[in-house]
Order: sequence, then C-alpha cells, then structure tokens
Amino acid sequence: MFEYPEYEWNVWRKLWHTIGCLLMLTIFYLWQSGPNPSQGLVFLVSFAWAETGIAFAIDLIRFHSPRQNQAVRNLPLFGKAMRQHEENCFNATTYYLLASAILITAYRLNWCQGTTLVMAIAVLGIADPTAAWVRYQLHKHRLGYERPWGLIAFAIASFVVMWLVSWWHDHALDYQGLLAIGLIVALIESYTKDYVSLVRPLTRRLQHRLTHSATVWLFRLYPDDNLVVPLAVAVLAGLIL
Repeated sequence: MFEYPEYEWNVWRKLWHTIGCLLMLTIFYLWQSGPNPSQGLVFLVSFAWAETGIAFAIDLIRFHSPRQNQAVRNLPLFGKAMRQHEENCFNATTYYLLASAILITAYRLNWCQGTTLVMAIAVLGIADPTAAWVRYQLHKHRLGYERPWGLIAFAIASFVVMWLVSWWHDHALDYQGLLAIGLIVALIESYTKDYVSLVRPLTRRLQHRLTHSATVWLFRLYPDDNLVVPLAVAVLAGLIL
C-alpha cells in the first residue's frame, strides 16, 4: 500500500500543492477584507467542509467503481497530480482539504489565531515542493543522501515561510521556536510513511477481525503528511504565539 517511488518529481502535483495553498490563503484574506467578516467566516467554514465532503465522496466512488476510478485518473490535471499508490487510497488533496477544514473550524472557535492558520497552510504548500525538488535532484544525479537533505530543505523552507508569515502579521517570534517547529514537521514529513509501515501489520490484523463493509475504505485512511503536517504546525505554533 505504501510502496511508491520516493524521489519522483511530478510537476503537476507540486503545482497543485502550491496553487491550492495560494488559493486557500487568497480566500482567507478576501474574507477578512469583506463587509461582514463574522458572517463570512461561517460561510468559509461551510465552504471548507463542503469541499472536503466532495473530495471524500469522489474517493469513495473511486473505491467502489473501478470504472469511475479510471475516469478520475484520466482527468487532465487532477489525474496527473495523483501518485500511483493513491489509485486505491485517499488522495493527498482530500487530506489537505481535511486539514484546512479542521484549521478553519479551529479558527472559528478561537482555538487558533489567523497567523497560526496561515502558517500551517503555507508551510505544506511551499516546503513540500521544495523538499521534493531537492530529493529528486540528488536522486537524479545519484549523489545520495536524498532523505536527510530533503529533511533539511523542508525544515529551512518551513522556517522561512513561518518567519515571513509572522513578520507579515506583526508577530515577533523567536528564531529558535520557529526552527524547532521546522525541524519537527520536517521529521513528520520525511518519516510518516515509515511510522505507518511499522504499525501496518497490526492494522491489517485488526481489519481482518472486522467484517463490516465500511472497514474496506476506513482502513485506507492513514496519517498522511498532507494532513499531519498542517495540524502539527498549528499546534506547535499555537504554543509559542
């Protein structure tokens, strides 16, 4: 389930990452500048969960129908952005939308600040493509050490993004705290798949004991970095803001 090329460079996927990030942030800032921010925030939360629900519905339809699965794979942009292992798993976009919906809801409930939300969304949208490009270049030129250098690239990009966001929002954050967050989320991004693989025999055993049909797709959920990284950034940044 989790065996897939680690060091590929899928341009469409990374554009999808970055454009999705910028689109979410644009919507967030446009809402803040609207005539009725309070009412607009309710709409924003509803819109985020509606998007997430649609993404989950598309994935469930793909799981149920091989024909529809192939139809999604053939879509001009969406299909090209999918990795091969996602053909029978939840798509990275679904996880990213779920993380965004959770963060926007937390913001609505005053559980996180606007700066925290923007940091969490921006880190994955910028740092993930940066780390992927570094790993791909090292792998392409057979220089080795793809994972550690990718981790360093992710940590540095995360630090820069968080510093710029904090500067833009007039929050003076100490460099040590931002660097610590960058390193932690870089470890999460680099090693989530390994952690999941370690517990996979246990989840398979549990899955075999459950007979309900819902478990067929329920066990396709796992802590993807597109879900975990934004939430981790929000929690860690919230501790120092």
